[in-house]
Amino acid sequence: MELVVRLAGAAGQGIQSLGEILARSLFRSGFFLHGELSYHSRIRGGENAFTVRLADRPVFATRRDADLLVVLTPEMGRTWGERLRPGAWVVAEEGAFPPGPRVLGLPALRLAREKLGLPLAQGVVLLGAAARLLGLDLDRVGAAVREVFGAKSEPNLQALALGWELAPPQAWELPSPGFEAGTHMLLTGGQAVGAGAIAAGCRYLASYPMTPGTPVMEFLAQRAERYGLVVEQAEDEIAAINMALGAAYAGARAMVTTSGGGFALMVEGLSLAGMIETPVVIHLGQRPGPATGLPTRTAQENLLFALYAGHGEFPRYLTAPATPEGAFYATMKAFELAEAFQVPAILLTDQFLVDSYVVVPALDPARVPMREHILSLEEIAQMEHYERFALTSTGVSPRAVPGLSPHLVLVDSDEHDFYGRITEDLAIRKAMVEKRLKKEEGLREATDLPEAFPESLRGRTVLLGWGSTFGALREAVEALNAEEDRYAHVHFQDLWPLRWAEVAELLEPAREVITVEGNVWGQLGKLLRQETGIRPMRHLARYDGRPFTPEDVVEGVRRAP
Repeated sequence: MELVVRLAGAAGQGIQSLGEILARSLFRSGFFLHGELSYHSRIRGGENAFTVRLADRPVFATRRDADLLVVLTPEMGRTWGERLRPGAWVVAEEGAFPPGPRVLGLPALRLAREKLGLPLAQGVVLLGAAARLLGLDLDRVGAAVREVFGAKSEPNLQALALGWELAPPQAWELPSPGFEAGTHMLLTGGQAVGAGAIAAGCRYLASYPMTPGTPVMEFLAQRAERYGLVVEQAEDEIAAINMALGAAYAGARAMVTTSGGGFALMVEGLSLAGMIETPVVIHLGQRPGPATGLPTRTAQENLLFALYAGHGEFPRYLTAPATPEGAFYATMKAFELAEAFQVPAILLTDQFLVDSYVVVPALDPARVPMREHILSLEEIAQMEHYERFALTSTGVSPRAVPGLSPHLVLVDSDEHDFYGRITEDLAIRKAMVEKRLKKEEGLREATDLPEAFPESLRGRTVLLGWGSTFGALREAVEALNAEEDRYAHVHFQDLWPLRWAEVAELLEPAREVITVEGNVWGQLGKLLRQETGIRPMRHLARYDGRPFTPEDVVEGVRRAP
């Protein structure tokens, strides 16, 4: 059983706050949900929508059509009025939606202005009516209002009650609660990345604000004092990556968060990280490009950019979490592998994942063991001499923190010898290149192969995806198999380096492979063909800035190639 509620209005009307109140109310009622935030890049006007999908099981995808539409403006009534399921209800500002048997038009703006002296409470009046239609507990919704509005709660609680009184009784039979209090969490992908960084021991973040990377910066800044972090808003992304490398050189676990345009400015710093073998985690929240593109929309356009960015050849770890829960553990793993192999680790998310609310089991940091990879004072004291870039069987050299022992810890952006001193000895140059690339062998063994559903792909049409398309693809395969059991879903989280021979072995029994990605080129498909020789038969692309829904995927698969 599922129910889809969509709240829609203009920027400045509090749609995100209304959606958060609804999501918290449903979560506290014990329901699984997915909340998708869609908004234009402007302060006033335009489109703002928050789609909450209530379900009796965990869900990680949004839906195209709604069972209940709450609309504040005529423009949004026209935009979303065609996206309604049969039997849907509409709760609307008076005049914002055509009259009908299941349309509840309320003078919410007038009531908020005349009775409360607070026109901005218009949306809360409509939310109160929607909450009663849904059969939610008024006190529980009121508690969520207090959490979101804090000191400004009182007039909003009155607005909630006004709307509640004007609505008919419950219109749907909601499912039984799916989990007990204290066993699950409601969080966004951005919050999950930030929480994963804290759990991994991050002590320094430098960033220049850029959507959709900024929510991670905000999350860490709000908790910096509590967890002993330094959060620096740099003057630009070039400064941010170099600040993070400086912090890492001094021994701190360091991170930057950005989007495509900011990452473009960080590319020289990324190459520096490769040369000085200094770990750093880069959160790259994707949005449509090129250039400024669509700042507040979603895309999967930076896979190949992240893989090949930076001049010269050096190893890196590339991963793209599939869900907010996965983002927590993927962030921890990114820090661990960056430290263990002294490489940059790039965490690829997107606006859809960063801004989506989901219900997940309580997070357990113990699932990702974190180890210390810097020489202790006792270990370095036993060394007669210290070589920062000593040749080893794994390519990973002993890493010490400068200033804590008599030994110098030298690094340089020029090619260098084993001590870190600049050299133009070509034999040493060759040895250092091979040493750096040797680390990729260990990294490859530490990465995870893609997940297959069902396990056997023999004779099946495989839908191949990566990152945040996971929920839409999994549900699409379930829907397709309900009619004809011949489809499968293979999903990548770790993207580089991979054991590509094992990937080829996994896909070999499949009848055909269809890539489903938020880009035009089919970037994972190109990488798959390059590394395995497997050529996807078709590519389902979405590049309008919106996320895939299960309906999109099902229709795309059924469409004649």
